[in-house]
Amino acid sequence: MILAIALQNVPEGTSVSIPMESAGFGRTQQFWGAVLTSAPQPVGAVAAYLLVQQVAALLPFSFAFAAGAMLSLVIVELVPQAFTCDGWRRAAAGALVGAIAMLVLAAALGV
Repeated sequence: MILAIALQNVPEGTSVSIPMESAGFGRTQQFWGAVLTSAPQPVGAVAAYLLVQQVAALLPFSFAFAAGAMLSLVIVELVPQAFTCDGWRRAAAGALVGAIAMLVLAAALGV
């Protein structure tokens, strides 16, 4: 699970950096913009851990909420931008490679 979340941070940072490049930001600013988008995650992880420790029944709901939030973001924001007239083949290839990587990772870890 940790590896899958870490891997999803790569395209997340990239999705921040690419528009910054178009807006004229330098490489250093793009790098820190991508890094800082993940900065709140450890704080949220600690808060979620403490909350789930107190109320163990929240774990399935918190997983479902996180999955739903990620899924809605992908469907509403990323898919329409990725599957433009010119870039749909690359978007489909990227989605396929990502799905295969996650399936291989799940099989290797026995999940």
